[in-house]
Amino acid sequence: MPTLVHSQIMTMKKLLLIEEDTDIREMVAFTLENNGFEIVRADKDITSGDAIQINPHVIIIGYSASNPGNKPCAELKANDLTNPIPVIVYSPNLEASKIGDKCADAVLAKPSELEDLVYLANRLAYKN
Repeated sequence: MPTLVHSQIMTMKKLLLIEEDTDIREMVAFTLENNGFEIVRADKDITSGDAIQINPHVIIIGYSASNPGNKPCAELKANDLTNPIPVIVYSPNLEASKIGDKCADAVLAKPSELEDLVYLANRLAYKN
């Protein structure tokens, strides 16, 4: 009698990456794509309406002095449709930890190992 093998098809998780620095955005996107994520890239101008259309499993927001991540983060968490989407704030700025207290589900300091970001994105994406 043949053995039946159950195969489970894993769906690719979609991440919205909001980062104004093109080089950092591409490096982070490349790493995440190579770890099985579908990446939608955005610079700093994105609204909760845009996020609703994209329908990501996780949102990663780069925080910088010229683009504090608290505005998009707060807007996403204030909207009932985007509020459940986990948000990771990725930042070199110690002020970013204050954002984490208000709206981010996780805060990761730059520079950090990209493996840490991949781990965190996986943990939050597969939680949903």
